[in-house]
Amino acid sequence: MFSCAIQGFLIMIDVQEETPMKSLSEQLFTYKQQHTNKMNLLLHYIGIPTIIFSLLMLLNWISIDIATHWQISFSWILLLATLVYYFLLNLRLAIVATIVMIPFTFIAILIARPSPTLFSGTLFFILFIGGWALQFVGHYFEKQKPAFMINASQLLIGPLFVLMEALEALGLAKYVM
Repeated sequence: MFSCAIQGFLIMIDVQEETPMKSLSEQLFTYKQQHTNKMNLLLHYIGIPTIIFSLLMLLNWISIDIATHWQISFSWILLLATLVYYFLLNLRLAIVATIVMIPFTFIAILIARPSPTLFSGTLFFILFIGGWALQFVGHYFEKQKPAFMINASQLLIGPLFVLMEALEALGLAKYVM
């Protein structure tokens, strides 16, 4: 019976076509199509970092003990997984994202640690709800649904889009793309 289940699973895997990961330029193009209104862009420049910061705070309250000597929070695990994905997309941009995100994560940890307090819990809710509110208000002006409703991977592209926009504003985008 167990071998039948494995065989069925393997058949299911063979039937599914593997879709290659889209390039960064393809994913940014898709994201840019959904974000053309200036008000929407402005709200995303504020909302996306706000949501990321709040999630880093939340995930810092959950951790794994390793060999009873070390503890790693889920905020670091999320950061590591996200940066691995970014490195697969574009080396230079991932390096810049790493330089930005590591201090960003440290600040979130300093505010959130060691466990939720009235201040940190309240700040988390304000940032998380406020950040998402900004996103949806922006899409009201855009008159289009959020890009992540088309493809969930766009949730990871949003931060890169904001980073690229910041690099373009500073005249540095040509060095990473």
